[in-house]
Amino acid sequence: MKTTYSVNLTIGQILRHAPAGTQGREAALVDIAQDLLLRHLHDAMILDDLVFKGGTALRKLYAGNQGRFSLDLDFSVRRIGEDPAAVVELLTEEVQGLRLGPFVYGIVVRRGKSILTIDTQLGTTGQLASKLDVSPPPWLEPTARRWVPMPIHDSYGGGLPALTCVKLEENLAEKIARLNRTTTARDIYDLVWIWQTFRRQSGVRIDAGLIRRLAVLKIWVDANGLSADGTSWKPGHEAFPFDPERWLRERSARDFDTEDIGHLAVPPPDLDELGKDLRTCYSFLLDLDADERAVADLHGGHRQRVLRMLTDLDGRRLAAGTCW
Repeated sequence: MKTTYSVNLTIGQILRHAPAGTQGREAALVDIAQDLLLRHLHDAMILDDLVFKGGTALRKLYAGNQGRFSLDLDFSVRRIGEDPAAVVELLTEEVQGLRLGPFVYGIVVRRGKSILTIDTQLGTTGQLASKLDVSPPPWLEPTARRWVPMPIHDSYGGGLPALTCVKLEENLAEKIARLNRTTTARDIYDLVWIWQTFRRQSGVRIDAGLIRRLAVLKIWVDANGLSADGTSWKPGHEAFPFDPERWLRERSARDFDTEDIGHLAVPPPDLDELGKDLRTCYSFLLDLDADERAVADLHGGHRQRVLRMLTDLDGRRLAAGTCW
C-alpha cells in the first residue's frame, strides 16, 4: 500500500551527504531522490515485478556511505517469461509527473534508452538525470536485503523497506563480464570494495567458484544470446573471448574509462592501486574448470554445454528443456 511520508530535507543535510567536488551536491540529490523513489515503487507494488541490481544496489544495500555514488538505476524483471518492455511501461506510468518531497520525476527516452529525470529547486544545475535500465531476469534466485543505515535517512519521514535484489555473486559476475569489454573505474571499484572490505567486515562467505562460472556464462550469452520460456537475452555486445590472463592484466590509471570517477568515493581511490587490487582479489578467475575453459572461447557450437551449465545452477530457475 502507498504511504504518505513527511520528507524534510535541508541544504545542510544534503551538503553533509555529498561527496567532495563541484558536482557533489548534484550526486547527493540524485542519491536521495533514488531512495525516495525506490521506497515509493515498493509501496506501490511496482517492485513486485523487478529485482534491484548494479552499483546503486551495492551502495544502498551493502555499502552505505562506504560505497561510491551511482547515478544509474538498474533492475531485472523478476520472473522468467516477463517482458522488460512491459515492465518499463508500468514503471513509466507510475513515475511520470510523480512528486516526492522536493523532487518531481519523469522518464524520457533518448536513443532507445530510458532516462529518469529529476527536477528539484535544491540543485544548482537544473534538471538532474539517472540512467534507468530493465534487463531480462536473473539466473539465480533473488534475495532480500535492507538498506545500510545512513544519517540522511532520518530526514525521509519514515523507514525504508527491504528490497529484492540480484544475488551478490550474480551482480559481481555481470561486472566481471562488462570488464571483459572495457575498463570502467566504477565497476572495478565495486568489485574491489566488495571483496576487500565488505567480505572482511561482514564475514559473509562469497562463492568465488560461482562468480567465475556465472561470469564465463554471461560473457558467452552476451556474444551468442539465449532464450528460455519466452525470455530472450539478446546478443549484441562487442564480444571478446574470456582470457583470465588478459582480464587480470595490469590496469593503470591511463587504461580507465573515466566516466563517474569523480563520484566513486570520498576520497577518490588511486587508480593504479585499484588496478593492482583487482588482480589480487580476483585471481580465482584463473581457475577455470573443463566446462568453463570450453565455453570461454565464445564458440556458438558450445550451446548445449552452456545450456547444461545454466540449468545446473543453484535454484534451477532455468529448467532443462526450456532453454535454447
